[in-house]
Amino acid sequence: MIRDRSDVSLDAFFATYQSRELTPGDRTDALRLLEMQRHSLLMFTSCGWFFEEISRPEGTQILRYAGRAIELAADVTGVELEAEFLEKLALAPSNVECFGTGDEVYRQLVIGDRVSPEQVAAHYAISSLFTTHEREQQLYSYTTRQSDYQIQRLGSLTLAVGQVLLVSDITRAEHHYTFAVLHLGGWDFHCCIQPFTGRRSYVDLKQNLFDALQDASAASVILAMVAEFGNPSFSLDHLFAEDRQRIMALLCQETLTRLDQLYTQVYRDNYGVMTAFHRDELPVPQELRVAAEIALGNRCLRALQGLEAESGDGRLNANYLTELEAIAAEAKQQRIAIANPDIRTILERSIVRSLASILKHGDPATVETHIGHLERLIQIGYQLDLNPNLEKAQELYFQYLETQIVPLCVGWLQHRDRAIASETDDNKETAQWELPTLRKLLQLGQTLTIDVHAWLSQLT
Repeated sequence: MIRDRSDVSLDAFFATYQSRELTPGDRTDALRLLEMQRHSLLMFTSCGWFFEEISRPEGTQILRYAGRAIELAADVTGVELEAEFLEKLALAPSNVECFGTGDEVYRQLVIGDRVSPEQVAAHYAISSLFTTHEREQQLYSYTTRQSDYQIQRLGSLTLAVGQVLLVSDITRAEHHYTFAVLHLGGWDFHCCIQPFTGRRSYVDLKQNLFDALQDASAASVILAMVAEFGNPSFSLDHLFAEDRQRIMALLCQETLTRLDQLYTQVYRDNYGVMTAFHRDELPVPQELRVAAEIALGNRCLRALQGLEAESGDGRLNANYLTELEAIAAEAKQQRIAIANPDIRTILERSIVRSLASILKHGDPATVETHIGHLERLIQIGYQLDLNPNLEKAQELYFQYLETQIVPLCVGWLQHRDRAIASETDDNKETAQWELPTLRKLLQLGQTLTIDVHAWLSQLT
C-alpha cells in the first residue's frame, strides 16, 4: 500500500484489516496514524546517527521525518509534541555557529521547509495565472478539484478568484479553500487563502473583489482582499521551486522582449550616427554599442532558431542563410561582437545535423546544393567570430570518410580506368556520383579541416 495509494489499493487494504466498517473520516484518521508510524520508523534511519554534525543532510532529513510524525499526531489527536521535542533537541550541540544546538537546526531547516495545505492552495492560485488548470488534476501529492474560477484583467492588474478542493493522495484528507490572487505586474503577487465557508459568502466575496478592481487601483484591491481574508498572504516566494522558476522565466522573457524592442529601436534610430563614428575612426558611445550588440545578437539568435526549426530533416533553408549572412556583414560593418552562447550552441548543432543528413541520405542529384548550404553556414560562424567547435562534425565526417566516401572515390577511379580501357560504362551505380560531386564531398572535409588532399589530388 505504501507504494500504491490508489483507491483500489486502499479499498483492498481496509477490506483485509478493518474490524468494522469505517467512515471516510475514520479511514483518513487511520491513514494519518499509519503515515505517522511510517515516519516514526524513518526517523531512525541509521545514516542520520553516525555523523559528527546534526545539521548535515542526513541528520536534517531524519528531523524532517520526526517533524512530519509530530504534525500528523497533532492532526489526529490534537496532542502537541513539538515543544517538548524542541527542548530535547536543545541538548544536542551543533558544530555550526549559526545553529548552536539541534533545536535551531529544526527551526531553520525543518519548520521552514514544511508545506501546509494553504501553501499548496496558494501555489495552485498563483500558477493559475500562467497555466490553464483542468477541472481535476494532480498537483504533487494532492488531487485538485476546481469548483469555480474567474479571472479578470484591467490595465497592468490581473485578479483571479476561485475555489479549490485539495485531496491528499497520502491520507485522503480534504481541504476546501477559497482563494484570490492579484498580479500587480512584474514579480509582485498578492495571494490570500481561507477555508471555504459557503456558497453565499463566496459569491459576496468574489463580487466585492471584482468591484474593487474596477477602480484600477492596486491599493483598493489589496485593501478589499485584507478585509475579506485577513492579513496573512502568499507571494511568488511561496511557490514550489519548479513552478516558481518556470513563472520567473516567463516573466523574465516578457521583460526581455520589451527590452529587445527598445534596443532595436535605439539601434535603428542611430545606425547612421554609428556609421559616421566608424567612418571618422571615432569611438562609438558605449550606450549605442551595447544597443547594437543586443539588437544584432537577438536578430541573429532568432534567425538561427528559425533555421533550426525549418531544417528538421537537416536541409538548411537558404532564406535563413541569406539573413544570417546579412547580419554577419552588418556586425562586421558596425564592428560588433556577437557573444551570446546560445547562438554558438545552435550553430554547432545545426552544422552537425546538416552534415549527418548529407552523409546519411545524400542524393547525388542534390547533394552539391546541400553541401554548399552547409559550407555557407560554417563560414557564417567564422564571419560572426563565433569560432564554432567542429569536433563532433569532424568525428562524423571522418567516420563516413572511411566507410563511404573513400569507397565511392575508389569506385569512381576503377570505373574511370575500366572506361578508359574498354571505352564502355559498366558501373552504373558508381557513375551516379559524378566527379564534381565527389570533389565537393572531399572539399567539405577540407572545410572541416580534415586532411583529404591525397584523394582530391587523385580525382583530377
